[in-house]
Amino acid sequence: MNLHDKLMEKLRDAQPEMIKIRRRLHAHPEVSFHEKETAKYIKDFYHDLDCKITGFGDGYGFAVDIESGHLGKGLALRADFDALAIQEENDLEFKSQNKGVMHACGHDGHTAYMMVLAKILIELKDHLKGSIRIIH
Repeated sequence: MNLHDKLMEKLRDAQPEMIKIRRRLHAHPEVSFHEKETAKYIKDFYHDLDCKITGFGDGYGFAVDIESGHLGKGLALRADFDALAIQEENDLEFKSQNKGVMHACGHDGHTAYMMVLAKILIELKDHLKGSIRIIH
């Protein structure tokens, strides 16, 4: 099986994990410059994985660096995790628990996908060339 097929198979298998993460993020949204708990949740996800986490100054953004150990180009992928100051008006079991704040823009889905993709890329890094930087 080639690398692309392995990656796609692992992503398909990880769909339940992506959904779980997305729903957790959706239920606990935070607006820009106040994403303290969201950033902690995402960093904790990477804590035991073979990657380097680097913060960006005083804010909550950070990078996750995946080094393959093989020469090659670098690739950067980015997903925002802030939410909007909007009251969520639905009855989903994972609806926003933070009054007046919700993920109405899709950042919860983007971030969940990026987290799981990064985890899989870390698992496959011996088969990669160069480095990958995940920017949250």
